[in-house]
Amino acid sequence: MQHSHDSLIPRNALFALLVAFFAVMLPHYSNVSAWLAISSVVIALLRVGIYKGWLPYPNARAKTLLVFIAIAAFYMTYRHQFSVETAVAFFVMSVSLKLIEVKFAKDCYLFVFILLYLCACQFLFSQTFITALYQISAAFVALSVLFSLHKGTLTIPRKVRVIEVTKLIMVAVPLVIAIFMFFPRIAPLWSIPLSTGKAYTGISDSMSPGQIAELTQSSARAFRVEFSGEIPAKSELYWRGLALDFLEGDTWRSSEYLARSFMGRLNEVRTDDTEGQPSYTVLIEPTDKKWAYGLAGSEVASSNIFMSERGYVRFKSNVIQPTRYKLSYDLGVLALNQQSSNTEAPVRALSAKEMKRYLQLPSTGNPQTRAFIKALLAKDLSQVELTEYLMSYFREQPFHYTLRPPRTSGAFFDDFMFSTQRGFCAHYAGSLVYMLRLAGIPSRVLVGYQGGEINEQEGYLMVHQYDAHAWVEVWHESTGWLRYDPTAMVAPDRIEQGLEEAVRDEGTFLSDNAFSSARYNRIELVRWMRLRLDSINYNWQKWVVGYDGQTQYKFLSRWLGDVSFKSLALIMAVLGGVMVTLAFVVLGYSKKRRTVDKVVLEFERFCSSLEKIGVKRAVGETPKQFTNRLVGRFPHHKKSLDYLSDCFYWLQYACDENKPDEVSLLKSMKEKRKTLVRDIKNRRLRTQKPA
Repeated sequence: MQHSHDSLIPRNALFALLVAFFAVMLPHYSNVSAWLAISSVVIALLRVGIYKGWLPYPNARAKTLLVFIAIAAFYMTYRHQFSVETAVAFFVMSVSLKLIEVKFAKDCYLFVFILLYLCACQFLFSQTFITALYQISAAFVALSVLFSLHKGTLTIPRKVRVIEVTKLIMVAVPLVIAIFMFFPRIAPLWSIPLSTGKAYTGISDSMSPGQIAELTQSSARAFRVEFSGEIPAKSELYWRGLALDFLEGDTWRSSEYLARSFMGRLNEVRTDDTEGQPSYTVLIEPTDKKWAYGLAGSEVASSNIFMSERGYVRFKSNVIQPTRYKLSYDLGVLALNQQSSNTEAPVRALSAKEMKRYLQLPSTGNPQTRAFIKALLAKDLSQVELTEYLMSYFREQPFHYTLRPPRTSGAFFDDFMFSTQRGFCAHYAGSLVYMLRLAGIPSRVLVGYQGGEINEQEGYLMVHQYDAHAWVEVWHESTGWLRYDPTAMVAPDRIEQGLEEAVRDEGTFLSDNAFSSARYNRIELVRWMRLRLDSINYNWQKWVVGYDGQTQYKFLSRWLGDVSFKSLALIMAVLGGVMVTLAFVVLGYSKKRRTVDKVVLEFERFCSSLEKIGVKRAVGETPKQFTNRLVGRFPHHKKSLDYLSDCFYWLQYACDENKPDEVSLLKSMKEKRKTLVRDIKNRRLRTQKPA
């Protein structure tokens, strides 16, 4: 019995709807304010109370008041915020309010469609494999409710509903895969650089004591790197991000200005063919910044990045989703311990403006350090000799690498250099640049990441936030910018083996992050599972999320040769035609099977056989009327005709308690039909023979 769209939804339908509601809503609760999540749960409980009869359905006045209260609270919470997060929060609030007035089957239809749309909204915040798996499961629950509504049998067993929905989804999967693979990828004509508004973990444009130490307690992934050849040694992997060239108090800042991103056409990302030259492809996590990270001496090899005037890799727009870019590099440059990081050759002199920038210092403060440098200058050392002396000073004096340095007073550099002598990369890099500038040597603090963890299962490099690092670049007239890392003088393990080894004795590796799997990396099973999960996510990002026009072209060219937009459109047209034809055939056959059951089909075969010998069933003549008429014409077959008629009525209309064995009776009906037709034909032939 089909349910009318105006019929009230039954109890089990409401339960299924609430399960689908919470399955879809659950991930969104982490992206909205607390009051909105709590209100959503309360509304769901109110809806149950209404169904149970404990509460009446709210009238129009009550619903209007509820909407006004919700909008006022939303305005007070999200005013002046224009982000994806705000839009989704408003949608979550609207869906929650809609739940309270779901009363009839037609409301249920609309609500399920809204839930399916809300499933897709979660991909605005996360596009990982786990997210996709969860959203597919949530959509499955919502589709089960939709299936039950469509069948009009909301009381059908849950097991049957799951099986039927699974069949429908499995039928749709080949079509989805075909469209995904062959539909031409076209970049949108217009885009708005709208971020989610959430805080990102990562390097900022300033560095004060303690900032990088906070990052070392995060196991969040910064980016992954896939090299075209062997992965260089960890000690050679200095991922340059940005230069901090302005000192204010004890905080280093960047003077680099990057223009804001504005809405415009979103061009497709194209990567260059770097065959024969070492290259690497980076998949960076969202940072909401334009900074990209690359090795010294790299050259741009993809269209979404460029090399800035200061020699750093920059995106053309802020990174608000996982993004790939490609660079080529020089193996000879990486093999050097200290090398020129300037891409310009030959070496040019710094301009007066640049000299001023890289020699900037506060006019006063840290008198002990100033006296120390003044004494060194009296030795008449060259710039290179002075720099080397300061590097060796860190190695020879009792400096110690620690993530928990002691507090310093107002004179930060004096305290660190001559009193505490305990700190991490930010302390050493900042102090070296401060002393070099006091000596009149242009220098800057470089921040980025150093090293990384190799995923042996897939052969790529994983760089985490705890790999954040600071080092120094010094300008010498004869060589240009040279890299110096004072941290390597104090803790060579940090550079050669990573942070975990450097602080092993101290026990501070991810000590503030007890639930991080990276903290338990020495347990083989944990490490295997962590790397395997990351491999799945990486391949998901690479082949599914990152399946853009160029990837599609390269992938299909392996199988189909040279692929063009026209050939893709032709493939889609052919595939579409085949699938539509198959759908018509399957649906037609299915419809026929549904409308003509086996009993009716068997009796129609009997009628068709007699029609061939001139005995035709009249229009509107029932099976009983037809067999009675046949008895008058073929009285010798009365018993068989009555049996055939009885079989038809037993199988079609007998009540359940008197229902015979359908399979055996239908088989008997089929045999009787064949025998009867044959006997009638034989008798008719005998009566027609001449005497």
